Amino acid sequence: MKKIQLWSVDASEGRLTATTVDGVDNTDTEQNLEELLVASPDLLMEGLTLVGRQVPTGGGPLDLLGIDADGRPVVLELKRGTLTRDAVAQVLDYASDLAGLDDSGFATLVEKHSGRLGIDRVDDFADWYRQEHPGVSDLPLDRPRTVLVGLGADDRARRMVDFLAESSVDIQLLTFHAFKSDGKLFLARQVEGRESKPPPLDAPTKDSNLRALHETARSLGVDTLLVQVAAFIEDRVKGYCWPGKQAYSYYLQETTDAGTPTLRSYVALYVDTKERGRLTLAFPPRATKAVEDAVDEFCWQVPRAERNKSRSYALELTFGSADWSTLEGPLDQLLAAIVDGWKRRPSGSGEPAESGPTPTDPRDGA
Repeated sequence: MKKIQLWSVDASEGRLTATTVDGVDNTDTEQNLEELLVASPDLLMEGLTLVGRQVPTGGGPLDLLGIDADGRPVVLELKRGTLTRDAVAQVLDYASDLAGLDDSGFATLVEKHSGRLGIDRVDDFADWYRQEHPGVSDLPLDRPRTVLVGLGADDRARRMVDFLAESSVDIQLLTFHAFKSDGKLFLARQVEGRESKPPPLDAPTKDSNLRALHETARSLGVDTLLVQVAAFIEDRVKGYCWPGKQAYSYYLQETTDAGTPTLRSYVALYVDTKERGRLTLAFPPRATKAVEDAVDEFCWQVPRAERNKSRSYALELTFGSADWSTLEGPLDQLLAAIVDGWKRRPSGSGEPAESGPTPTDPRDGA
């Protein structure tokens, strides 16, 4: 098992000194970790919403069930101690059971078992999902994300997880380590495992998604506006553009916690399927958190913009052709600020590509 050590660095008296920070015994960490993760699911992954705890499956009670920022189900198994090969088999058992459900069965499972053990109540999962993930047409139950969480992992568990990731199974190890200094408790998260390979070749392609997107736009009378606004955004973001069946997503390159390059969505342009002749601009939290002043200015210039309407997006705006001429200027300023903020990310979060990210399928790295 890998050992994580932490030091406190002091630059006083004209010289640098490093003092060891004591680790906290696993027994103490075990007692608090699950409650802390339920209260703060972003410790597990950014944009995660927990919808169930101790959810019954054919393989036994699942510790945590969530939906990630992209609308994918997430199966999380927590272990009070070191993660082993048995834990890998267990989380796959849970995931395979959920993958066998249809949308209605999954919705019923969430509605029945949410609202307890610190999880918010979801009375109507289908309605909740449409509001939280308006651009996702289908709940991808066939490829749930699987995450093992513990206080360490043995070599056999790591080897199995790496093999599964190479075989296109989306599986990850998260290990936490606790430290205490000056009466304060510090928690370190370590992400282990390789990036999973892209989906199989029979998954939707860029061309098939593009055709479906523009067919939907034409049927709702916004195809011309979609083309115009999409070109406007692409010219300013200069990242990688991926078409979904109901939206364009614009990606910029970052580095994962495991140190590998990946693409992450910074802007999405949706066809509004509920109101004819309308598009929706949506910005996830990562796009706005470093440019608060620019977001404030945009909201002042465009009062219709809504902040924190859903957990997935920090800023959203629905508009039609008549609104576009007044929206171009404020949007131009906001996109410039977001790209500048991306370039100025702190050291360790990845360097921006000079000519934009490499054009690869971003569906598993968003």
